[in-house]
Amino acid sequence: MSSRHYIIGTAGHIDHGKSSLIEALTGTDPDRLPEEKARGMTIELGFAQLSLPANDDSGAELALGIVDVPGHADFVKNMVAGVGAIDLALFIVAADDGWMPQTEEHYQILNYLGVKQALIVLTKIDLIDDLDLVLMDLEENLSDGLWAGAPVVPVSSHTGDGIDALRTTISTLLTGSGPVRDVGKPRLPVDRAFSLKGVGTVVTGTLTDGKIKVGEDYQIQPSGEMAHVRTAQSHGESVEMVPPGSRTAVNLTGVGVRERRRAAKDGVNRGDVLVPAGLGEPALVIDVMLSKSEREIRGMKQSKKALRTGREVMFHHGSAGLPARLHLLGQRSLSPGETVRAELRFSNPVFVFVGDRFVIRDASLGLTLAGGIVLDEEANRRAFRKSFQAGFLEARAMAPHDLGVLVHSQLVRDRVAYLPTLLARSSFSESEIRSETERQVEAGELERNGDWVFLAEWWKKIRALAGERVKAVHRKHPEQLGLPLRELRSMMEPELPSPKFFDMALEGLLAGEFAKAGPNIRHRDHIPQLPPELQSAGELVRKRLNSDLITPPNKGEAATNASEEKALRFLIHTGEVVDLDPKTAITRAGFERIERQIVGYLQEHGRATASDLRQHTGTVRRILMPLLELLDELGVTKREGDERRLK
Repeated sequence: MSSRHYIIGTAGHIDHGKSSLIEALTGTDPDRLPEEKARGMTIELGFAQLSLPANDDSGAELALGIVDVPGHADFVKNMVAGVGAIDLALFIVAADDGWMPQTEEHYQILNYLGVKQALIVLTKIDLIDDLDLVLMDLEENLSDGLWAGAPVVPVSSHTGDGIDALRTTISTLLTGSGPVRDVGKPRLPVDRAFSLKGVGTVVTGTLTDGKIKVGEDYQIQPSGEMAHVRTAQSHGESVEMVPPGSRTAVNLTGVGVRERRRAAKDGVNRGDVLVPAGLGEPALVIDVMLSKSEREIRGMKQSKKALRTGREVMFHHGSAGLPARLHLLGQRSLSPGETVRAELRFSNPVFVFVGDRFVIRDASLGLTLAGGIVLDEEANRRAFRKSFQAGFLEARAMAPHDLGVLVHSQLVRDRVAYLPTLLARSSFSESEIRSETERQVEAGELERNGDWVFLAEWWKKIRALAGERVKAVHRKHPEQLGLPLRELRSMMEPELPSPKFFDMALEGLLAGEFAKAGPNIRHRDHIPQLPPELQSAGELVRKRLNSDLITPPNKGEAATNASEEKALRFLIHTGEVVDLDPKTAITRAGFERIERQIVGYLQEHGRATASDLRQHTGTVRRILMPLLELLDELGVTKREGDERRLK
């Protein structure tokens, strides 16, 4: 029987029956700590498993991990850690109490974290007489939010009423939600870390985005330490592979449990995340889209107060809670009901993906302030208020989960990207990113050279600029063969993100209108012109060499004075005349005619002596012998004894 793995998270006010409901559903009491037993409340995250048949014809089993998160105001930070990766929220409201302040705060947190699929569970219905009145109150509180159409299931954990209907509704919702995505980038936010005698370090968490495999090495972020997965458990059983959407406990070797007061690089603890190596580095600055709910939390006047720029806040993401300094873009404060682009600056690094959701709170007030989405997972604080970054953030804020927008915005800002690392810290697979990049290449939006991708419009401008600089030399110095490549490199490197891209730009030029000429680059149509003072001398040299293409006069006869010698050197330098030896030169046209005749003869006869080739071409030994040696150097022919053949 195939299994589909999902995570269910409960949320709601203290004493509204979350833990009792989980026990009624699963037979497991999620309150695991003595302090929780004594106080009758959930402090740390509690967990339970539930298996339900899929509500379709597949015969599949739904393997559900249920996370019971705290309801008391003092423990909302743990509640945030519990709902970061859930597929379905069981939102608990007690029928006898109704919608309470912490109910509202949990509702806002779940909305900030983008939990779109929810099931409202009305508990303790055995304690009320007028169910319809309570349902009307629920509908009023849900009417203007993300869950306006969410199903409501009335239950009593004490009598068992509604529990079977709840199981059926859970199965129906999750069966219709499709499989959990596996993008090949497993992330395990660590919510517990402990050491067991004879076992070693064990971490637990909710796995997203990929699989964890026993026997493989992973990286602990943000410290960067490596650890080896020796064993793993999921749903109470040892497994060789943990699928995404699972609660798991992983036994690690090569790393110990870090004490909270010790250095961040010393071991693993809550707030860390286990990931494959190669996903990049953590960041001290991230740029985000931040929203503040317009809904008021009853009894908390601070919940309606604007959030000012420069404020220190607690950033909650996954299982981590870190202090950060908030800076808003373009405004001094964020009022209820507003959304703004912002920057969060940290003292200690964070490891996030673009598109991740988070919550910010005020630790001293015990109040949730706002929530948001990561737009730039590796921001630069110096660029925050620059126009190029503003455009980048605006594009992403419009569609933070659209892969096409993510790829294109990255290239618009950075101009160039290395495909193997492009959007490595995103919830898209490498194959999805490559496919989208190829689509934009085919559409003409991007260009690709090997594993490097360029914004097409910018890359064309770079090549056009390089070409114009070559043409400028042709206009200013028509006598020169072209622009030395080393000079073009020094001109272009300031225009490029890195000097290594010059060779790629040059490759594009040479594939088009330009060509190499020794250490120079020239336009293919450019013919160097003799300087004015040498033009008459050059014409005389040309006339003498052209008087007999295959048996021209020697150099001394072709150039009879100093000016003519300068002109001859110019013609040799530009390639119009071929230098055969210190005494002999021949026009390019004459050289190519004799070369064609030699190649044709050797193709027909296979081998030939110099005498055979002299008779066939009609030239003289003075010309033929140095010309044959040059063809040997060029790899056209090969000498074997007194004969030559084609190489």
